Amino acid sequence: MAYYHYWGKAQAKGGAVECHLLPYHSLDVAAVGWLLLSPDRPLTQRLAAQLSLEPEALRQLLVFWLGLHDIGKFSRTFQGLFQPVSSLALAPPAAQYAYTERHDRLGDVVWEAKWLDWFEDGTLQWSISLTRADRKALRAAFSVLSPPFFGHHGQPVSAGNIDIERFFCSDEHADDVEATRQFIADWANVVPPEWPIEQLFSEEWVYALQTLSWSIAGWATLSDWLGSNQDHFPYCQKRMPLADYWQIALHNAEKALEETGFNKVSEPLPYASMADWFGKQSITPTPLQHAAETVALTDVPQLFILEDVTGSGKTEAACILTQRLLAAGHGDGLYFALPTMATSNAMYSRLGNLHRRFYTADSSPSFVLAHGARDLNDDFVAAVAAPQPTDLDYTASELSATSRCNQWLADSRKKALLAEVGVGTIDQALMAILPFRHQSLRLYGLARKVLVIDEVHAYDNYMQTLLSQLLSYHARQGGSAILLTATLPRAMRSALMAAWQTGLEQPTTKPQKDDFPLLTHVSEGQPLELELESREEVSRSVEVDWLTEEERAIDTVLAAVEAGECIAWVRNTVDDAIRAFEAIVARHPDPERCLLFHSRFAMVDRQRIESQVIERLGKDSKPELRKGQVLISTQVFQESLDCDVDVMISDIAPIDLLIQRAGRLQRHQRGERCLPRLLVLAPPWVEDPDEHWLKRTLPGTQAVYRDTSLNWLTQRVLRRLEAIRMPEEARDLIESVYGSVSDDIPDALQAARYEQKGMQRTAGSMANFNALNLEEGYTKSDQWQEEQEIGTRLMDEPTVNIVLLSLSDDNELALWAGERRHADMLSQVKLRQSQAAKLAALPGRYESQWLTLQERYKAVKYTQPWLPGDDPECDYDTQWGVRLGGKEQTS
Repeated sequence: MAYYHYWGKAQAKGGAVECHLLPYHSLDVAAVGWLLLSPDRPLTQRLAAQLSLEPEALRQLLVFWLGLHDIGKFSRTFQGLFQPVSSLALAPPAAQYAYTERHDRLGDVVWEAKWLDWFEDGTLQWSISLTRADRKALRAAFSVLSPPFFGHHGQPVSAGNIDIERFFCSDEHADDVEATRQFIADWANVVPPEWPIEQLFSEEWVYALQTLSWSIAGWATLSDWLGSNQDHFPYCQKRMPLADYWQIALHNAEKALEETGFNKVSEPLPYASMADWFGKQSITPTPLQHAAETVALTDVPQLFILEDVTGSGKTEAACILTQRLLAAGHGDGLYFALPTMATSNAMYSRLGNLHRRFYTADSSPSFVLAHGARDLNDDFVAAVAAPQPTDLDYTASELSATSRCNQWLADSRKKALLAEVGVGTIDQALMAILPFRHQSLRLYGLARKVLVIDEVHAYDNYMQTLLSQLLSYHARQGGSAILLTATLPRAMRSALMAAWQTGLEQPTTKPQKDDFPLLTHVSEGQPLELELESREEVSRSVEVDWLTEEERAIDTVLAAVEAGECIAWVRNTVDDAIRAFEAIVARHPDPERCLLFHSRFAMVDRQRIESQVIERLGKDSKPELRKGQVLISTQVFQESLDCDVDVMISDIAPIDLLIQRAGRLQRHQRGERCLPRLLVLAPPWVEDPDEHWLKRTLPGTQAVYRDTSLNWLTQRVLRRLEAIRMPEEARDLIESVYGSVSDDIPDALQAARYEQKGMQRTAGSMANFNALNLEEGYTKSDQWQEEQEIGTRLMDEPTVNIVLLSLSDDNELALWAGERRHADMLSQVKLRQSQAAKLAALPGRYESQWLTLQERYKAVKYTQPWLPGDDPECDYDTQWGVRLGGKEQTS
């Protein structure tokens, strides 16, 4: 057959087997897809049900198409990229043909040009004649069915107006189009497509296929990645019937899936009890955890919103619900999404081997951390390479199957969401609905997941809009979700509920209850809003006092030190934090007991400071060490570290942030202490402030929180209540700031509020503009721009990765972190673009050395180099971080 003259994979010339024939590679990928789409798999069954097909018929159809994914390689332009040294007879290159279009697009080119001929001549095993209306309907159906396969390299492709004769040639040596036709015809005899004739002519069916095409594209991409591994699919040049090679491909695919962990789905373990889950016989569920144990599950995708105070066991309640959902067939795995890398690291460590409790003892679920700096997490690095507890004791050179699986999944963040248990930032999930290459792989990974999102209140309007779209699609493709929060405004809860109901194509409803704590369950019909009791031991009452001058705040810090207390001052800007630290260090009787913690440290120093903070103020810190400790920090303190202090000062901030900061006050039992006290640095209270009310006292804070009305409303409610009492006054606190309070805002602050509301609407519109229209299906659109950079977070200003450099004794350029492992990442700090512009450029005499460092360390490419020792204006210090020459306030 002519198709044996075409190669699909090749390696450097001179090997014993120089290439892998194209038909064989096509069958390798199809064999992987055949096993991944086994009819007994829950995702296969759900896809089949949504497309009104039997699982086996669905597999026949989609795997046939998967076998066509690389037909663009039959183009002579592609074939000209490699010619063997051996006597292997391949289609020779044609001088007049240039490879100017990728092979994935060329696949769509040849299909668009020839599909109708192939239907009518019997190549595609079509059994009925086509009228003009039939052809039009089929064209519409194939415009949805084909893109997931030809677009298997991470984004959809389109034939456009490309002339097939520019890329597929016919000469005395070979006929590219005829070879393509022969391959398709023979492949259709191996895996007959079983065309669903009735469905293909149904607009409703094509619409359902559009919605599911993203998951199909992810499955095709995963199949191609696994089927392209030469270790599992060795090159073959020997000619044999496709039916014979199909058996070889299936055998190799079984081994490939076994070694990468995709050979079987781990079996969920039915939930028994808290004692069984956490191994503590005396454990008593909290009211929230008890509700998670007993709330009735439904048969459709479901959303849970868990609102309760810090320390109420929300994470454990989420684990209980997740295990119940898995056991009830509502998912095959889970993904814990958190707002920051630091919180992701903490959750990854917290789950540890508990992730195995979701599954039976003989299951080996993969467990992967997903965020940009995960290689710096020692727990993750150790887990990826280490043998797993249930595996055999393999030798160091022979990794266990589970370890191989974890390593394969950890190879790129694109794969991380494929793990059965994943922990990472919310960004990794949101990228599934943005036009990032291989986003369909992320959607495929999430398709049968329970999506657990912590601190759901912490996201701005841009991310909230993206999250709502993700939740709608997650419901549509059969997933379930659990959202955790301590401070969720009613309007935000309403929007999240509406997003889920939209995904289920149900009428949207408003929240009916304002109780707190509250469990909300959204499924079919009227949502359940279950009010909960709260344990006395997690109830918190924090008195709030006021400071109106920075000097008084400094005096308060020193008074706490003299009293033998530990104290934290959380500032809203880095520059304010540095200035306060300078003043306090100069007057502290033991300056070594002062720490500064903010975001403008190189990662190597940030890790060191985090360790010092935990040692001095963490859960296990000793009284003698805690005495007189001072921490000056920005909001990174409240976001990431499990620490507590006796007294806290905070710059005024919106109420949800103050509640979060107050949660770091005396959160661990340490014997007799005075009542927890939060002192808030704010302008003097006025009922009718002017527009500069906040700026006169805290100009940096006004630059960060531009809607000054939020801070005024926060001050008003705290002056009225005189304390932060959780949970009994949680709703009053939140709704007094974020609820329907427009009429209460002073006239002078209205302009800032209107401006911020306008910015929020713009952010929401930008999120809608940037997000893929998932209802349109996996098709080529203007959103797919190679040069376009779309983020999961909307920044007021772009950020720049700065790599800090130093000079060795012999004047050689070196990374700030020296020769440490991951020194290229540890030497970096992220600054806003305007801040980075203040740094001195690297002197030209070091240019060649900088290029050498870039070649040696891949992570410093595309970063801005900075040699602090050669900068006359700005400097860097391990105790102070980056200090900029200008006076600009920074967040």
